[in-house]
Amino acid sequence: MDTTTETLVVNRSKLRLLPCLSRLGADEFKSIESKAFIRKIAKDDMLFSSSDELKYIFIVVSGSIKLFKASEEGREIVIKTMSTGEHFCCAPLLTDRKQMVNAIALEDSSIIYIPAEMFLELMCDGLSGQGIKMLQTLCGKVQHLSKMVETMTFKDVEQRVLSCILGLASGKSPSENIVVVDITHQELASMTGSVREVVSRAMSKLKKSGIILERTSSGFKIDKQLAVDYMKRLDTRVRRCVKEGCPTIK
Repeated sequence: MDTTTETLVVNRSKLRLLPCLSRLGADEFKSIESKAFIRKIAKDDMLFSSSDELKYIFIVVSGSIKLFKASEEGREIVIKTMSTGEHFCCAPLLTDRKQMVNAIALEDSSIIYIPAEMFLELMCDGLSGQGIKMLQTLCGKVQHLSKMVETMTFKDVEQRVLSCILGLASGKSPSENIVVVDITHQELASMTGSVREVVSRAMSKLKKSGIILERTSSGFKIDKQLAVDYMKRLDTRVRRCVKEGCPTIK
């Protein structure tokens, strides 16, 4: 891995590439300059992997960086290619501090690294408590959409339906295993990128497995623990199927 670090090259003109830093005062820029650094990244080198701890905010000085998601079987979807002047990895600052994607250099690149804690302090300086809460909400939505992209790309219909149901059930009565999920088959189809008929077949399988217990006037009852266990079995089955080249994954 041919990666070198230059600690004396970060200057104000490079930092001003980031719009949210462009109006900082001289003292604030001086503080950033003392702790930020530029790292040269060779083509095909990884900056970080999904779920790594967030430690820095990045600005592309030159070159290009691919942000992508990958399944355990090696399938990949590109989220965005970052070029000169663009920044990334802000959203995890106000969520769980875990990277949402993988990042790899598409060519030899130079990247500014700004310590995450310093960036967060600058970003929140002068904001009211309500303003910070609004930022947290927006970052949470970005994280949710990121997970949706992964689910829609790498999981089959049955997995997507079960994942959606688990997501809805997780916030209901944390101390109880049997909960009511208020959603129709049509709504599930819309949320999972499928059609009602296909979702209904998937729901029938879940009912036979004991995960769905009974219908209610607006939804159905679900056994959360059985759903979690079943999801693990589905994930194992799909990984094995992809590895062996079976044609059933859609």
